[in-house]
Amino acid sequence: MMNEATKTMITETRDLARKNGIKASIHFHHENSHLMRIGNNSVSLNTSEELTRIDIEVIDGMKKGTHTHLGEISSVDELFKMVQMVSVKAGKSAAMDYKPVLTVIEGNLEIESQYDAGLESLNPSVKEQVYSAIFRDVGEDYNYSGSWSSGSTETFSVTTANDNSVWHKLTDQQFMCVLKHPEKMWELASWQTGWKADDVKADFTIDEFKNILPVYETTEGFEVEPGKYKVVLGSQAISDLIGMTVWTGCAGRTWEMKMGWTADNKIGDDILHPSVTVFDDPTNENIFSEPLSDSGMLTKTLPMIDKGKFAGLLYDRNTASKYDKEATANAGCLAMQPGDGDPDFLKAVKDQGRVLYIPAIHYMNMPNMSKGIFTGSSRFSAVLIEDGKIVSPIFSSRITDQFANIFGNVLSISSETISVNTSNTYGRRAPGAVSVPTWILVDGVKITDCAESF
Repeated sequence: MMNEATKTMITETRDLARKNGIKASIHFHHENSHLMRIGNNSVSLNTSEELTRIDIEVIDGMKKGTHTHLGEISSVDELFKMVQMVSVKAGKSAAMDYKPVLTVIEGNLEIESQYDAGLESLNPSVKEQVYSAIFRDVGEDYNYSGSWSSGSTETFSVTTANDNSVWHKLTDQQFMCVLKHPEKMWELASWQTGWKADDVKADFTIDEFKNILPVYETTEGFEVEPGKYKVVLGSQAISDLIGMTVWTGCAGRTWEMKMGWTADNKIGDDILHPSVTVFDDPTNENIFSEPLSDSGMLTKTLPMIDKGKFAGLLYDRNTASKYDKEATANAGCLAMQPGDGDPDFLKAVKDQGRVLYIPAIHYMNMPNMSKGIFTGSSRFSAVLIEDGKIVSPIFSSRITDQFANIFGNVLSISSETISVNTSNTYGRRAPGAVSVPTWILVDGVKITDCAESF
């Protein structure tokens, strides 16, 4: 855990490196993580870990060296020896085809506005009680699985470029519960997130399951014929789609290499529907904020898609150096703006005839990034809607379409937004979330295949 002694040790090491002519950055990362997994209606995994990492980068002309140390460091001497080791590694590395850039931290900052001690120390018994309440209330005849990750992340960053530093501490959690019929094999799913201990509530998931269970229990699955359909996409689907859309369309490196779907476009071009606006916005309350960009700039809100227009490219420090561009103060905090649609998507589509509701897209992938083509299947809680009423569940249906078609044929967008956790629970703890509308209605979505089962 970070304390004043550790901060002093890191800053003194930075000063010593600078005195010795070494261009270095030092990044401290501490996490306190807990993960509970549910399988067959019981706790299958209950584990915690507390880890400290030190990431060191050294720039030597056209060369760069990096090293990550896992574990605590107790002295300036020990840490400086690591910096020297990375300096040697940099000197022996191959020269790059551009000049690597040392991070230059723009200002001093200490932030913990999204830190909750209650979540950091959340007792695993609380998680068990939430899951148990869901099982009892919804019905113990179903099979339940899921996972719940929670914890804190603390970082401290310095470089030899100046005396500035940034300290950031926050908490986050990612909850999922899946209900599966033991014989018919259909699945319902519920997701929740937040940075406070009480952000995950049993009643939220209970209500989600109970609202859709009757149609799954009483109606056979509907096999969707390949073709084009009006589709309501739920928040999980939107978060995956908007993430892929933006990072393959608005990333500076992808655009410069002409690999993304916007390669032939320029800033100001119309590329999506006018109702679609997406910011990189670290101030959004649905997002786990990130105060420092890759280049060391203090992050700020940046437009990427503005009323359907191509509004911005995001450049990390090395891509900016390679292509002679300015680095951007981006945070990687995506926020798609809401529309004016009724928060209840059933009311919003009551005059739309037949509509498919797909809350999440399973196993999304990109067969062709340069054309913005993606593919993935419905799996959880997908249903057929007719005249604003749910009439049946649908069998697993595959969407294969283009980002420009999905976000270019938007008919309506929910007026409410929700936080969707995008963190990877398999690597170091690095909280991430996007803010998206609770639903969007899209016309002409291509269903290319449908299974004969769920």
